[in-house]
Amino acid sequence: MAPIAVAAVVIPRWLRVLRNPLMRIVCFIALAMLFACLARRVSGLHPLSISVAFSASTIELCWRVLVASLPIIAAYWVLVRGVEGRRVDELAVSKLLPDSARGLLVGAGLMSAAAGLMALFGAYQIVGVNSDVDLLAPLVLAAIIPGITEELIFRGVLFRVVEDALGTWIAVAISGAFFGMVHFGNPNATLWTSFAIALEAGILLGMLYAWTRSLYFVIGVHAAWNFTQGAVFDFAVSGIDMRAVLDARTQGPELLSGGEFGAEASLLTVLLCLALSVVATQRAHRRGRIRKPYWLRITPTPSDLPAGTAS
Repeated sequence: MAPIAVAAVVIPRWLRVLRNPLMRIVCFIALAMLFACLARRVSGLHPLSISVAFSASTIELCWRVLVASLPIIAAYWVLVRGVEGRRVDELAVSKLLPDSARGLLVGAGLMSAAAGLMALFGAYQIVGVNSDVDLLAPLVLAAIIPGITEELIFRGVLFRVVEDALGTWIAVAISGAFFGMVHFGNPNATLWTSFAIALEAGILLGMLYAWTRSLYFVIGVHAAWNFTQGAVFDFAVSGIDMRAVLDARTQGPELLSGGEFGAEASLLTVLLCLALSVVATQRAHRRGRIRKPYWLRITPTPSDLPAGTAS
């Protein structure tokens, strides 16, 4: 029986250049900036602060979700479909409801566990309940928008693209470090708070994505973490304070209470998140989803494959 000939797929030189990891990140940044400028020009909206958001209408807040999120989503879609030439499996419609729901439960449960742990050590105390809290503004500006945009940027692009080239461990380290650095400009931020976020959120969200390969899951975790933290338990969200359902206070050493920055700066929260990171790492390893750096890899990554061949 004669062997079957397989036609080689020739990838244009310009496309091979664009598929370089660094160029893919540059392309995403350029696309995101372009789409963001277009969105602002069409909508006429400018950045909205948390304090002003509480006086904004429901329609305006929902409109702002679209204006803030769609440019990042569009840039990501063009990067994956146009440059990498594959389906956007990490944002498959079939994963939207189940993975988002699981992520929301994990994020809310994790912050609840952090609050309970801090209370156990005397660093957190509930003193009352606020029955007239507006939850829409923090839901939009502290949960939905950061959950979508930051996860697409840091896990969808930075972590995933670096992982394609340098492997999972280096991708976790780099994306986690950058995630901590971008929070250094927040109110009440210090070197410790940025380091804490890099450890607890950067590593945890990176390993949760490595395990599930679902952006919906990490978006859900991020959004629920922020919302539960700020709008329910009355912690500052990465240094940004807001009114919550519970009237609570932190006390004792800042290493345990997190001080003015919030629960994310508590050593207890860091240790809790690192423990979950270990679990996520074990699950990812069992599923064979820990990626080696390119020099130790035999099979190509999905981004190395020509358009139409990736699953």
